[in-house]
Amino acid sequence: MRLLEWASKVSRRGFLAGGAATIAAVAVSGTAILTDSQAAAAAGTPGLTPEEVRTLVKFVRDLFPHDRLEDAFYANAVAPLNEEAAKSRSAKQLLADGIAELNRLAGAGGGKGYAAVADEKARVAAIKQIENGAFFKKVYGTTVVSLYNQPALWPKFGYEGPSSLLGGYLHRGFNDLDWL
Repeated sequence: MRLLEWASKVSRRGFLAGGAATIAAVAVSGTAILTDSQAAAAAGTPGLTPEEVRTLVKFVRDLFPHDRLEDAFYANAVAPLNEEAAKSRSAKQLLADGIAELNRLAGAGGGKGYAAVADEKARVAAIKQIENGAFFKKVYGTTVVSLYNQPALWPKFGYEGPSSLLGGYLHRGFNDLDWL
């Protein structure tokens, strides 16, 4: 068996460091794709159309309004709905019908779709009309979890993450939330 010259020059530590750097680079470049809401909506929409995804992002932003959050967080929250729509015909139909109803209610005066309506009060009025329906319950139930379960979002709210890995809150940060 012949040893290659370069194989003897790479140490275990160097190999692990190089692998970690590669993983970090892939992770950073992968999340950079989703920084723009238009790119997030266009990045693989197997279940819903890009316009439907944009409407859902706007709808979820109105359900959970945080002015300091980028649209990418809301697009990530909508992604499970899009994936479910790609797998299930009934889920896709429920979402498509709900979006069409939302567009109809929000654009009743000007003929615009929900995402194009600039008046927040008009959008909220449309939401109030559908809040007891299956579409609202589906979107709300899915996105409340998928929005707030994003570790990149936690620092924006002052949440340091789960404390169990760090020994719990009893001796570390039990009473340090200044916004509560």
